[in-house]
Amino acid sequence: MLNTFPDLLTFAFMAPLILRVVAGSYFIKQAWIELIKYKKRKTNAPRPLRMLSAIGGILLILGFLTQVTSLFLILIVIFNLIDRIRMKKLEENKLNIYILLLGILLSLLLSGAGFLAIDMPL
Repeated sequence: MLNTFPDLLTFAFMAPLILRVVAGSYFIKQAWIELIKYKKRKTNAPRPLRMLSAIGGILLILGFLTQVTSLFLILIVIFNLIDRIRMKKLEENKLNIYILLLGILLSLLLSGAGFLAIDMPL
């Protein structure tokens, strides 16, 4: 079947960049929320897994070690999903977010960093 907009295929190399920025900003936002909660209660330390996922989000946005970072973040998302199911604190919209994140991260794992990344394809 023919493409409706064949000229847009010229920009296909930018798709991983968009995926990297979306996934990375999600993980950074979640860590920021965790830090705000930590500052308000001033008793417990922020969860280390959330802080590690923020570092992963920064690495994703920069495009540094994208495939390794994607694999690491896939494991974190799966761990969070299992933890929420076990604690019975999983809302339907969170399940949808986790599924979308897993799809984005799996795509980045298979495709690589894309455009404007520190990673260079071998």
